[in-house]
Amino acid sequence: MKGRIGLGVEVFASILLVALGTVVAVGLIARDALSGAFDAYLAGLPSSPMGAGRGMGHRMLGAAEQTFIQSVDQSVYIGGLIAVVVAAVVAYFLAAYLTRPLRRLEHAAEQVSSGDLAHRVEIAGPTEVAALGDAFNSMADSLENAEELRRRLVADVSHELRNPIAAARAQAEGMVDGIVPINEERLASLLDDLQHLSVLVEELRELSTAESGRLSYEMHEIDIAELSRREVARASAMAPSEVAVRMTADSDAVSFSVLGDETRLSQVMRNLLSNALRHTHVGSVSVAIAENGGLAEVAIRDTGEGIAEQDLPYIFERFYRGDPSRAAETGGAGLGLAISRQIVHDHGGEMFAERNPEGGATVGFRIPITR
Repeated sequence: MKGRIGLGVEVFASILLVALGTVVAVGLIARDALSGAFDAYLAGLPSSPMGAGRGMGHRMLGAAEQTFIQSVDQSVYIGGLIAVVVAAVVAYFLAAYLTRPLRRLEHAAEQVSSGDLAHRVEIAGPTEVAALGDAFNSMADSLENAEELRRRLVADVSHELRNPIAAARAQAEGMVDGIVPINEERLASLLDDLQHLSVLVEELRELSTAESGRLSYEMHEIDIAELSRREVARASAMAPSEVAVRMTADSDAVSFSVLGDETRLSQVMRNLLSNALRHTHVGSVSVAIAENGGLAEVAIRDTGEGIAEQDLPYIFERFYRGDPSRAAETGGAGLGLAISRQIVHDHGGEMFAERNPEGGATVGFRIPITR
């Protein structure tokens, strides 16, 4: 920035001024101490016969004494000059040592601001400067990840919207052109496409609201086990006859009080149960409630096709689907678990997922117990 003094100049000038001030102070103190000692030395010598000298009782300075005083003054001047030169050299290299990583950091900031989010700065310099460089690299990592997520989001949203829009448009154009008959079946299909679009847009809106921290919650103490029992009864009524939905036997009498929003936690339960039912064609879906380190743990276990090992770390990411073709057929957009994770996170908890050794998967969440 124009009109401002650089850090290197300030460091250089500061060290130089400190060194110069130190040399002058030491020189004056030494000169004064030597003068006093020399006066005491002269006072102890015999007075001249004529009584002449620097004063009464003192003799005149001889050539040797004058030479000694001049050599002291000269030594102080030479020592001061050497100290200033040494201080200037040290100040130069110290200023360069301090400002070099800062200049690299400035260059890296310019690169990132111009769009090169992959640029990183070399970690060097004193601890504080190195910590600043490390913080800059962490910030650049976050920006790069955010940009990648934004690109993926745009691509995923475009992909998810393309199919239902294309299907609805094709049917509407066919009806207008008279190629497709306008009957109840066609209208129901068109309505189904529009309904899918409506659900997708609403889930996108809710996910955006959740990730920005603007979801509203009405927090009060609720019994998470009782809430789970109600959702199990609801899912059981909707499940196919080949799949049994139940609470596990040891959870029937469990009661855990948690601080939460009943509607939002019911939404999480419904997402998890509907996912389990979607991937379980024959067998069972069971819900277990337990305490785990002061947390109420709700685990939904199914006997479906399970989750691939490589998919486990990503199932809570938005739009992530381990089997895109199967998910597309069942109508899943891959947003339910992402929304659920944010809701649980806002309740101070966490979600988890694991494969069952005997087949199927277990997905659930943990939130703090109040009583």
